[in-house]
Amino acid sequence: MPSQPHSPESPRATRRAFLAGGMGLMALALTGCVPKDTPAPSSPTASAEPVIRSFYFGSAADPATLDPAISGDNETFRITRQIYEGLIGVDRETGAPIPLLATDWIVSPDRLQYTFILRRGAKFHDGTDFDAQAVVTNFEHWISLPADVRANSDQGFTQVFRHNGQLPVLPKSIPDPTPTTDSDGNESVDPQKLVEHAAEVALLASLREQLKANPFVGAAVGGTASYFGSIKAADTHTVVLTLRQPIAGLIEALTLPGLAMASPKALATPATTNGQISYLSSQPVGTGPFKFVSWKDGAVTLRSFPEYWDAASVMANDTAPTLVVFREIRTPSGRLGALDRGEIDGFDLVAVTGLRELVREGKLIVQRDPYSVSYLGMNQKNKWLAKDEFRRAIAHGIDRQKIIEQFYISGTKEARGFLPASLGVKTSDTYYGPDSGRAKDLLESCGYDGTPIPFLYPLNISRAYLPLPELIYAELSRQLALVGITLAPVPMDWNDGYVAKVRSGDIPGLHLLGFNGGYRDPDDFMGALFASNNRQFGYDSPILSAQVLLARSMPPGEQRTTAYQDLSNTLARDLPALPLAFPISALAFNDSVKNYPSSPVLDEVFTDVRMTT
Repeated sequence: MPSQPHSPESPRATRRAFLAGGMGLMALALTGCVPKDTPAPSSPTASAEPVIRSFYFGSAADPATLDPAISGDNETFRITRQIYEGLIGVDRETGAPIPLLATDWIVSPDRLQYTFILRRGAKFHDGTDFDAQAVVTNFEHWISLPADVRANSDQGFTQVFRHNGQLPVLPKSIPDPTPTTDSDGNESVDPQKLVEHAAEVALLASLREQLKANPFVGAAVGGTASYFGSIKAADTHTVVLTLRQPIAGLIEALTLPGLAMASPKALATPATTNGQISYLSSQPVGTGPFKFVSWKDGAVTLRSFPEYWDAASVMANDTAPTLVVFREIRTPSGRLGALDRGEIDGFDLVAVTGLRELVREGKLIVQRDPYSVSYLGMNQKNKWLAKDEFRRAIAHGIDRQKIIEQFYISGTKEARGFLPASLGVKTSDTYYGPDSGRAKDLLESCGYDGTPIPFLYPLNISRAYLPLPELIYAELSRQLALVGITLAPVPMDWNDGYVAKVRSGDIPGLHLLGFNGGYRDPDDFMGALFASNNRQFGYDSPILSAQVLLARSMPPGEQRTTAYQDLSNTLARDLPALPLAFPISALAFNDSVKNYPSSPVLDEVFTDVRMTT
């Protein structure tokens, strides 16, 4: 059905400050924000020289790449959100999708065709016009990327369109539950297992019928379960996107940073750096308010783009930064020290260990609503983790609340599923609370002999979902040792390819990781983590794959909510990973910053930053 007309609005910046220890947080005058080893910008002349307001931001890591289409790294996205824009934007107040490079869109009644009316007058930083052919070129570029390269992105084309996906092959039947033998030699089946088996049989029959009733339409350009049909330019400023199956959250998904529009000229330019996949990896070119200047020695520098199409909204904030420098400072204590010395104006991922000092010194603290999940992965290619009883023993051996109290900011909630509460999906009734006695009984029932279980965890990194990973690992190790589980620690530096190693499944065992949501839809989490045979869990469930596939195509409503509840029940039963926490994350700033546009989905564009000078 046709959409309602959309009127582009300048997003309004908001700030969320929280109280700690009963103290109100406020910005106090402390020290200057320009590092001593960096020359201050020259004063503006009486001519048309623009005022230079510098904003130095401490990043937890150097970006993996500056091409958002092939990244799953939030430090990459933090930078590329300043440089690139997508068809759809995010309202700062509500999180709802709003016009950006597309000013309006029309959806066909069958939800398979989207017609986008494109913004006129927008230009890429290299002077290339933004138009319908530019959109088509970007889609064609994403499609042509090698499958292993596309797989690096979990907030882009592959995640949204499942371009590599294959239709699940459902089992013909569900095996009957195994009976147990008592001391008298009598066999019996736990009544609860019989109830669960009947429910699984009914679910299998339902999924089989639903897959038949909802076939993919048209020829597949990628895998058999690819949702992408075609992209065509209807005229200079109109494009038509056709799907093979509906995607309920498509408009929301188009806000993802990996679906941002890059200059066609840049896409056609060969990579200039050895080992880089694309020119954009080191020379990003978008339509956004900031233009790339340089990336060297752990610092990325951006400058305001004078020909930005939305100059009015930029001018409305006369204290926005015009020069932005992202500096890699890998440890929480390092970022804290750099802020205190005035070497940076602000940083993300405030650790609970430094929060008291920040409050005491009167720094501005800005928090985000929780929209990420941390989890303990359990790769079922490991002999012991393949056993249901062993995975449940681990779950009962962990006190998640104790971990949250020690290592996460106040307000962080225990995760009893993978979907944040704000998505409105009821958590599964299956809950593995801390119970050391139960854990020991389960270990005994599966015959665990003390074999060390590899445990992969990252070093030298902070993430919203893992603020202090080394300490979290140590506490998990302590708790599991108390119930009799032996671990073999496998520490690995984040920048040495930690995420790739986890996702490869090359070290089947336990691992720490998490996911930060990118848009407001349950499929954002379920699809990114469990849509296909994900090697990080060693878990291949055609039933789960079918559930994910069918749920994402259902129109919003009670049936779709129920489908995600059923999906959550499957994950709670199969336990490929134990969700740990829905963390509160926070940023800290010196008195050089009055306001920062925090966003749960990390859509934070620095033209909305308000500085004191």
